[in-house]
Amino acid sequence: MSSPRVNRNVMRTLATAALMVAAVSWYAEAGGPLFLINNTPILWANRVVTGGPLNSSTVTIDAQGRRNVIYHVDSGTLGPLSNTQAVAFTDRIFGEFSNIPTSAIRFVNGGAIRDPDTGLPVDVNATNIGKFLDDAKPTFQNPIIFDSDGAITGNGGVLGFFGPLTFEPDFSALTEGFVVLNGATITPPALISTTSFLGVFQHEFAHLAGPLDHEQINGSIALFRPEAAIPAGFTTRVQTNDLFAPFVETTYPFLFGAPAGSVLRASGFPDSGYFIATLDMDTKNALSNLYPTNAYRATTGSIEGSVFFRASGGGKVPVSGINVVARRIDRAPYPPPLGTQAFPTPPTLDADGVPSPPPAQAATDSLATVSSAVTGLDFGNGRYRIQGLPPGEYEVMLQQILGPATGGSRIGPLQFQLTLPVIEEYFREELTSNIVSDFTPVRVRAGRVAQNVDLEINGLDNEDPPHVKEGPDHTTIATAQDLGTLPARVSGTASTGDPFTIKALGEGIQDLYTFATTGPRTVVWISLEPHNANAPGDLDLFLIRRLATGALQVVQFSAKDTTHELLGVALGPGTWYVGIAAFDGSVQYELRVMPNVQ
Repeated sequence: MSSPRVNRNVMRTLATAALMVAAVSWYAEAGGPLFLINNTPILWANRVVTGGPLNSSTVTIDAQGRRNVIYHVDSGTLGPLSNTQAVAFTDRIFGEFSNIPTSAIRFVNGGAIRDPDTGLPVDVNATNIGKFLDDAKPTFQNPIIFDSDGAITGNGGVLGFFGPLTFEPDFSALTEGFVVLNGATITPPALISTTSFLGVFQHEFAHLAGPLDHEQINGSIALFRPEAAIPAGFTTRVQTNDLFAPFVETTYPFLFGAPAGSVLRASGFPDSGYFIATLDMDTKNALSNLYPTNAYRATTGSIEGSVFFRASGGGKVPVSGINVVARRIDRAPYPPPLGTQAFPTPPTLDADGVPSPPPAQAATDSLATVSSAVTGLDFGNGRYRIQGLPPGEYEVMLQQILGPATGGSRIGPLQFQLTLPVIEEYFREELTSNIVSDFTPVRVRAGRVAQNVDLEINGLDNEDPPHVKEGPDHTTIATAQDLGTLPARVSGTASTGDPFTIKALGEGIQDLYTFATTGPRTVVWISLEPHNANAPGDLDLFLIRRLATGALQVVQFSAKDTTHELLGVALGPGTWYVGIAAFDGSVQYELRVMPNVQ
């Protein structure tokens, strides 16, 4: 892996952690590790970190050997909130992360953000923010910035965002980060209430706390997303919102409003912000996975395995970027019966208007006792481990990640989410079963790992097509090698020294292939694998089309730090081009293009 790629993927842009608001849904960002290098999560530095013109600290180590992340707060207001109120909200949320009993990291208020020139407390605004977000001149304050009038975040609907500022020289640990909160969104006419904005605090601070990535479990069902596995019998968004929204995960990448007719809306909870202001089990587990206490490993269990599809010839190809969910089902089956209420009696509200979590009841245990992981992050290509599970029997399934979860709102390592040929798949010991709803319960025991819980992706046409080799010249659109009838399989080699005539996102495309689709909607998976799984090098994969103007457009791309790349996309009729770019080295590859079974 070349160092430029490390920089490109580690230093994800500010949009990586942006929480946004739209007319219907509110985009957010935080689940597993947000940053990785060589499949290893990047954590807060496990040492005292001090520096800058103020000789201030971002990390200290306490007497128990725990990391203490020191944050500093703005001296200004936050929209309608006074500075005292905004600081109290900040301390409240960081207090929730500090009080996770299974996590060995704490967060400490280090006082006001100070001007690096004067040393005095400062109201950070659009005129001076450059002093605090310049990674070339870090102030070592982990600033929590109150953008009172929205001048920093702009008028694009951003509620808040997190970003890293500095890392250790080898990118092995984070040494400074920041959060910006947009007070303009709670200024009348407000987009959200002050209590809902506590959910924004919670969400953005989760990015800084881990740093944590996004997660998806109950959120897409509550939102009634078209790609979600909506439980049988639930036919309206009102039904799914009222049952699933109180269990939405803190780091789900959308903050969403309740639909008209919702009981929750009528009860004074018009959006999911009220519920993500309280940490869910998956977010607590995500932080504990990175900074575990001894008790965490001893009192909970784990499930691990892989996700794969069968290639031509019967081989298994691992798939990264797949969301795997484990729900406890020995109290009651999933889904709960239609008509089940998250709150059999109205929830109590604390002094800030945050509702108490839904009460424990057997019918909703599968919504509350649930955790997730995305394959291909920190356990190898196509592999996952779901940790922090209380003992019991679990239903394990893979879940289609919602379509808009891309770019700054993405979940997992892929720039574009894979469109699955089948929306849901369950773990079952008999992997050749074609009945989607069949599953085998997985027994979780404290202090143990349930292994080999593997899930197969079905629905792809993986018959063994003629195996062809790449042609002598296919570097242009005009000479792109025709793959013919799908599925297709071709072997080739791409090297940084090969000639190219076109670029995609700044990379030279050494090899071009073409295929056509005719149906109204065909799910196509494009897999790029090295002949030698341990071969050095780095290939990137692009799906391209030619517009009526003749210009080329990148439809999707996969550009991880490996030779394993995969795209899964729903295509209408048209002619498409597959581009292979050698980012590093020379790699012998096998390209597969597989449609869904018609």
